[in-house]
Amino acid sequence: MRRIGFFITVVCAAILSSCGVGEKDFVVKGVVPEGYYDGETVYMTDYDDGLVIDSARIKGGKFVFRGVTDSAAVRKLTVGDLTVTLIVENGVITVDMSDAFSPDGTPLNRELCGFMAKCEDVVGMAKERLAAVDRTLPEKEQARLQDEIFDDILALLNEIPVQYLLEHPDDALGAMVFLTWMQLQMEPSAEFFEEAGKLVGDNVLNFGPVRQMADYYGKMLLTAEGRPFVDFTVDNGNADGSAASLSDYVGKGKYVLVDFWASWCVPCRQETPIIAEVYKKYGGDRFTVVSVAVWDEREATIKAISEDGNTWPQILDAQTVPTELYGIQGIPHIILFGPDGTIVARNLRGDQLKDKIAEVMGK
Repeated sequence: MRRIGFFITVVCAAILSSCGVGEKDFVVKGVVPEGYYDGETVYMTDYDDGLVIDSARIKGGKFVFRGVTDSAAVRKLTVGDLTVTLIVENGVITVDMSDAFSPDGTPLNRELCGFMAKCEDVVGMAKERLAAVDRTLPEKEQARLQDEIFDDILALLNEIPVQYLLEHPDDALGAMVFLTWMQLQMEPSAEFFEEAGKLVGDNVLNFGPVRQMADYYGKMLLTAEGRPFVDFTVDNGNADGSAASLSDYVGKGKYVLVDFWASWCVPCRQETPIIAEVYKKYGGDRFTVVSVAVWDEREATIKAISEDGNTWPQILDAQTVPTELYGIQGIPHIILFGPDGTIVARNLRGDQLKDKIAEVMGK
């Protein structure tokens, strides 16, 4: 059963104020929850590169930013654990830090709030429909109904952004709409991202978070099932401190199960007995296993290998080298390579892992 992987909180609050501003001037007038954060600093961050570009002190529950902008840009305001996203543009913008998407007072901020409100309405509809599913029905029937609901909701969540992007294909609002659209996907894919990208212009595609997505999906396409393996070398990857490469094992005429893991990762360690089982059963001239330690300390990795009794080849200290190449965002991530180095399957776990190995080994 698929699960909803998103929740957006939107309350559009209007805090009316006015003052004269020039053609390129902006003013951000904000409030914080009564009785909190007085005397503290609100930071304004550029959403594109994550850099802090301004700050304002809170006095009497209020704060003000003033500046000049040549074009509208996406910014974040943060104080404590409160964060608000807004579009800095010419005019007076009002913000309530108690609401994640509360900016008002200027055209693009009103549209951003409206977009998020529509998405929230769809999410609310999904919750109501899911709650109405008869729990006395057989599990398979419940799962079928839930899948139908998810399909309907996803269709709506794909329609709403397109409507906005037709009007804002290459500005700051379009950047936030496109980013949110991609984040709402329950089963994101490089192909979907590529097709959706045809609706927007370079300013949106070069927006920092979107650019990061494009880089990730590009790597996923290069290392998708059916593609040849991408080699990497870790200078001190062997236990004796010598260099180790993926090509030391992959593309040598065997099926190779490569486990990207870390000693501190509980799910990784839970997969170890399953990997040990398939290694014991199939290890030999046609099949082997290689574990690649990422995002970990060398000493901790070696200790975990000893504790778990792993007897198959290991590459240590890989850190981010393979995860960046293969677009791996979470571990464990287990990939099966064919005898010629072709990627057979990605993200194998548990029984699925055992079934896939049995399938390719013909047993």
